[in-house]
Amino acid sequence: MSDIQRFDFETRIHRGVIHNGTLYLTGQVARPGQSAADQMREVLGKIDALLAKAGTDKTRILHVQMWLDDVRDFDEVNTVWDA
Repeated sequence: MSDIQRFDFETRIHRGVIHNGTLYLTGQVARPGQSAADQMREVLGKIDALLAKAGTDKTRILHVQMWLDDVRDFDEVNTVWDA
């Protein structure tokens, strides 16, 4: 069996797990009450920090799943993602 490395443990949840050379991150959310763009910046900052702890960066991401509260924020969020 491959080693499993867990990090950033908070109340039953590990923010990141490495297994078989693949890093899995838990869902990241931003503080409510901000614009969709600001929330996206906050989430990407959290993801950058977790990737750095695992010794990698966004250029190695295989899959991203985003959930929007309002589909009308789609373009605003994607503008931040694309930057």
